[in-house]
Amino acid sequence: MKKIIRQYYVLSCLFNVGGLSIVSAIYVDFLIGNGLNLLQVNLANCVFFLTLFACEIPTGAFADIFGRKTSFLVACGLMALSMFVYGLSHTFLGFALAEILGAVGLTFRSGAFQAWLVDSLKHQGYDGEFHRIFGREGLIFQIGGGIGAIAGSYLAVYNPALPWFVGGFVLLITTVYATLVMREEYFVRKPFSFRRGLASMREVAVTSIRYGMNDRAVRFVLVVTCLMIFAVQPLNMYWQPYFREHQMSRQHLGFLFTGMMLALAVGAYLVSQIKLNGQEKKLIIWSQVVTGLLVIMTVLAPGLPLIVVLFILHEVPRGCMNPLVGSYLQKRIPSHERATISSFCSIAPHIGGAVGLMLSGLIAQYLGIGAAWIISGVSLIVGALLVARSNNDKTE
Repeated sequence: MKKIIRQYYVLSCLFNVGGLSIVSAIYVDFLIGNGLNLLQVNLANCVFFLTLFACEIPTGAFADIFGRKTSFLVACGLMALSMFVYGLSHTFLGFALAEILGAVGLTFRSGAFQAWLVDSLKHQGYDGEFHRIFGREGLIFQIGGGIGAIAGSYLAVYNPALPWFVGGFVLLITTVYATLVMREEYFVRKPFSFRRGLASMREVAVTSIRYGMNDRAVRFVLVVTCLMIFAVQPLNMYWQPYFREHQMSRQHLGFLFTGMMLALAVGAYLVSQIKLNGQEKKLIIWSQVVTGLLVIMTVLAPGLPLIVVLFILHEVPRGCMNPLVGSYLQKRIPSHERATISSFCSIAPHIGGAVGLMLSGLIAQYLGIGAAWIISGVSLIVGALLVARSNNDKTE
C-alpha cells in the first residue's frame, strides 16, 4: 500500500510539473506577447473549458471500461502533444488547438488517476481515511509546482517557448514511468470490441449521470466546485499582468507563483492533519468565504508588499478545497463507477469556468483587473452563504 501511495505522489508531481506548473508563471505573458489582449487570452482558455465539458463523461467511462492506467497514459501523451503545439504556435487558432489537446488529456486523467489510487488501495485491504492521502498529495503537488514555475520563468527569459518544450519532455518521461510502475490488479479486462466498448461506455455514463443527479452529496459537490471555479478565473488568469503593472519582473513571477503554490500546499497539509468527523461540508463553505474576503482585501490593500502577502494568503483556503471535496465525494460513490462519477462531478466546474472566463474577460478588458477581482471575491462570499443556507441541516 505504501508503494502504491508513493507511486501516486510521484506521478502526480511529474504530471503537474510537466503539464501545468512549468508554464504557469509565463502562460498569460506568453499569449500577450503573441498579440492577444486580455479578452482574447480568456477566450483561448475558454476553449479549454468547453472541451473539458464535452469530453469529461466519455473519458471517465473510458477509464471504467478499459482501465485507469490506460486512461492515464493517454492523458500524458495528449498533454505532451499539447505542450509542443503551444510552443510552436503564434496565433489564436494555434493556441486554441493546443488548448483542445490539453483539455482532452486532462479529462482522461481527471477521474481515472484518483480512482486508480482508491481502488488499488481498497484491493490491498486499505480502510483508512483518504483525505490524509489527498492532503499530502496536495502538499507534494504544490511544492513541485513551485519548483516548476521558477524553472519555467527563467527558461522563458532565454526563449518564451522553451518552457513548453521542456514541459512536453517531462510528460513523455511521466508516460514511461507510469507504464513501468502502475498496476491494476483489481481490474478485470474484457475482450476488446470497439462496438461493445462504446455501448458499455454509454451505459456506464448514463447510469453515472442518473446516479449523480439523484445523489445529494454529488449535487453539493457540483454546486460548490462550480461556484469556486467560476469565481477564481480572473485570479488565475490575470495575476501575471496585475503584478507586472505593479512593476514586478518576469523572473520574480516565478517566485511569486512558488509562494502561491506553498500557500496551496499549506492548505492541503492542514486538511491532512485534522480529524474531519463528517465536517467536510462546513469546512468547504468556510474556505470559500475566507478566500473571497482575502481577494477583496488584496485589491484594496496599499503597496506591493501587502498586496503580495494578501494574494498569497488567499491561496491557503483554496488549497483546502480539493482534498476536502475529494474526501467527501470518494466516501460516497460506488467503486465500479468511481471514475465516471468523478468525471461527472467535473462537468459543473467546466461550465462555471467557461462562463467565468467570458464574464471576467469582458470586465477586465473594459473596467480593469481590480474590478474583476472585487466581483470574484463578492461572488465567492455570497455564493457560499447561499449554498450553506440551502444545505442547512442536510449534512451527511
